[in-house]
Amino acid sequence: MQYLLKILSLCLSLSSSLPFSCAAGASQTFDKLASYSNPIISGFAPDPSCIRVEEQFFCVTSSFSAFPGIPVYTSRDLVQWKQIGNVLSRPEQLPTLSQVNQTTGGIWAATIRHHDNRFFVTTTLVFDGKPQLDPTRWDNMIFTNDDIFSNNGNGWSDPVHFSFEGYDTSLFWDDDVDGKVYVQGSHAWHVFPAIQSFEIDLNTGKNLSEIITLWTGTGGIAPEGPHIYKRSDAYYLMIAEGGTGLGHMETMARAENITGPYTPCPYNPVLTNANTTEYLQTVGHADLFNDTNGNWWAVALATRNGTVNFPMGRETVLVPVVWEEGQFPVFNGGKPGRVHVSMTGPLPLKQSPTAFPDTIDPLVGHPQNVTFPPNTTPPRQLVYYRFPDFSSFTVSPDGHPNALRIMGSAENITGDGFAGTSSFIMRRQDALEFSATSRLQFDPRVENEEAGMSLFIQRTQHFDLSVVRLPVNNAGNVTAERLGNFVILRTIDANSSSDGLHDTLSTPAVVGPLMEGPVDVLLKIQAVNASTYSFSYSDNQKDKNSDWVLVGTGAASEVSGGFTGTLVGMFATGNGRNSTTPAYFSDFEYFPVEGVY
Repeated sequence: MQYLLKILSLCLSLSSSLPFSCAAGASQTFDKLASYSNPIISGFAPDPSCIRVEEQFFCVTSSFSAFPGIPVYTSRDLVQWKQIGNVLSRPEQLPTLSQVNQTTGGIWAATIRHHDNRFFVTTTLVFDGKPQLDPTRWDNMIFTNDDIFSNNGNGWSDPVHFSFEGYDTSLFWDDDVDGKVYVQGSHAWHVFPAIQSFEIDLNTGKNLSEIITLWTGTGGIAPEGPHIYKRSDAYYLMIAEGGTGLGHMETMARAENITGPYTPCPYNPVLTNANTTEYLQTVGHADLFNDTNGNWWAVALATRNGTVNFPMGRETVLVPVVWEEGQFPVFNGGKPGRVHVSMTGPLPLKQSPTAFPDTIDPLVGHPQNVTFPPNTTPPRQLVYYRFPDFSSFTVSPDGHPNALRIMGSAENITGDGFAGTSSFIMRRQDALEFSATSRLQFDPRVENEEAGMSLFIQRTQHFDLSVVRLPVNNAGNVTAERLGNFVILRTIDANSSSDGLHDTLSTPAVVGPLMEGPVDVLLKIQAVNASTYSFSYSDNQKDKNSDWVLVGTGAASEVSGGFTGTLVGMFATGNGRNSTTPAYFSDFEYFPVEGVY
């Protein structure tokens, strides 16, 4: 209790100076101290960056090869978050995303900022298969938007590209001194990792000054994720170090001039869960912002139980910060600060649903039921892998209202993109325990045509619960003259032999029963606990709560690790040839179990 009273006292004494635009006389109300749970944005939400504009908070996160990319979230109370759009929503914005075929490539850390009534997002498209010293490995860019809710949240500009041999770029406007805008980024050379900066022309992307090194950090590997903040006494530089694993941490330094020299904080790291038994691990890659009452906050990435399984990958956590003038900030009352599941801070009062834009989109961590009504597009939470063949996806086609028709691609989910693009559409797993169901109507006629649901983290790690056309085994003799439809559960992992086109069952698979004639089944993927998924089907269309047949289970460790997080959804493939038979999916439902950690 003494700690909480101390935090409250310090929070009330904070300066009201604001780094971002704020409406005159804003009067957001706050609880004295309120409890909340981390993560605040759960499920595949790494590298968070957040700002406040007036009384609204906005965050973006990394998206790697998912499209639409760079999801944008909003909140008024820092607890309830809703996705309102995607920065990368049109293939013509970034056609080279289709060339990414590395599981660690794609859109890396985005930073969101607001200046002169305009939103800016900087990010890097990374071709992770190229050599570290190849300058074409890094494609840095700036997106802008004057109305973040326009065009259904997707009204972002085409990017302005700029040259920088590195990643994790951020913007800072030095309005009080020279009005110039500067880029900070992580210089990528392994022989000389450092945080660098230069002046930029935002309209053209032209570099207007010499690139200088601001700081090399405290000695931790991979100094990255830089952000500069200006207080009355100094420029403060915050970076991540230690790599995005169990040694992840945040460190800070400050300088009288934006160009340095920067003096390290005497109690670095300022934020980390390294070398602890905390449930949340890998804490780092943070951003700082304040609220209308002068309280400071940080968002950072973290993984759940990072020493064992974390299938949802890196998620976004929230930390209260006390930042007195002339001092380095203190995160969650500690030096270093720690991040817990159960936290307390001076939160804004919880908002009613009317505080969000009038859409049917669910809050993060809440149920979603997608019915694919006519004259609509798939909701913003559903993503593809890179750019799909959009002609393969049709909402409410003739004769099948309230369904999504998918025409299977030659390349299956394991494919690397060289033979085309896989046909799947999925959403993030954002709860530790959940169930996802969909109805599949499918009448394949060609061997190896397949459709179903998948739990996917990357091309070489996924579970597929599907219906596939295969030869029927007659008393131990396989004959190609007779084909049948089977329910299967396939496991793709590092030991699998699938090449993305052939050998439907050469990977570990459980073959279920033969299903004669056209198939009309319910499929279900369920996270029954932190370590186990189950895969079931039912041919009972009237009661989704009964008659489930368990096909098999899978370990969460099979879909854990890497830079991304698990997705669950629907797919179709011809496994080596384009399908001639459509698969119809309807009633895609996702139900999280809230409050489970």
